Amino acid sequence: MKIRINPLDPNSIDEAIAEIEKYEKQLEQKAKALVEALTDLGVKTAQAKVPVRTGQAQASIVGYVFDNHGFVKAGGYCAFIEFGTGARGGNFSVASGDIHPSKEWIALMGWVYGSGGTIFTTKDGRTGWYYPVDEARTQWRFTEGMPSRPFMFETAKILKEEVPKLAKEVFKT
Repeated sequence: MKIRINPLDPNSIDEAIAEIEKYEKQLEQKAKALVEALTDLGVKTAQAKVPVRTGQAQASIVGYVFDNHGFVKAGGYCAFIEFGTGARGGNFSVASGDIHPSKEWIALMGWVYGSGGTIFTTKDGRTGWYYPVDEARTQWRFTEGMPSRPFMFETAKILKEEVPKLAKEVFKT
């Protein structure tokens, strides 16, 4: 954008100010459009990446824009999917692939492994808990937890990669 001013013409300065104000409004609108586009992409990406296909996890993923900030939220039991649970999720051997890839996210969420009141160690050395398999609670199964399946972390990485491309698209007009 180029603004030309004739210093000898008072109207020229008023026109320049009007052009700058118009440009500022356009920037605000485009910035909002970029936030909305990223939020929409975040929801679609997270819903596609969530590894649990029951529908409940996918339906809990929503996005909203508030005060020019976009948020993508995964509710319900998505935190258990993202961070893993029990001995499997808390296996801090990165080579195992069971742990969440970001210790920063784990700390930020205050995520703690192996903290439930029903967790115990079996005679053969496994640490876990029993959970009901049926509604009547007549059948139970033992688990050592589940590994981390960090679909939101992966979504964030994708969004970070897509920002420049989307920004160019939104701001080119």
